[in-house]
Amino acid sequence: MEKDGALDGAAAALSSLCLVHCLLLPLGLGLAPMISGLSDDVLHGPVWVHWALLALAAPVSVYALWKGVEVHGDGRPWKLALLGFLLMASGALSHDMGLQEQLLTVAGGLVVALAHWRNWKARGSH
Repeated sequence: MEKDGALDGAAAALSSLCLVHCLLLPLGLGLAPMISGLSDDVLHGPVWVHWALLALAAPVSVYALWKGVEVHGDGRPWKLALLGFLLMASGALSHDMGLQEQLLTVAGGLVVALAHWRNWKARGSH
């Protein structure tokens, strides 16, 4: 049981890497005058970073949520996680669209983290 609870924490942390990436972006943009010689890929990050973070987070999330449903039978965390991953994927697809990218990715990371928190809480109540 403790091992499976740790998986929810790991999955939430992995999906939150996109959130951290997007929250650090404004700091990088604030420093842009000092680092103006850098390419847009350095300032905005290449689009593959979004897909790589999703590829790391998704399998851990699927496994942790699946184990949770085996214990508590509540499918709502699955639905939340799916919504979160769709939001993060939408952020990756809108990579060069400014604020839309950050808003979608941050919202998705928060929703996936919430899904894992709810999964962990439901597992603990059984």
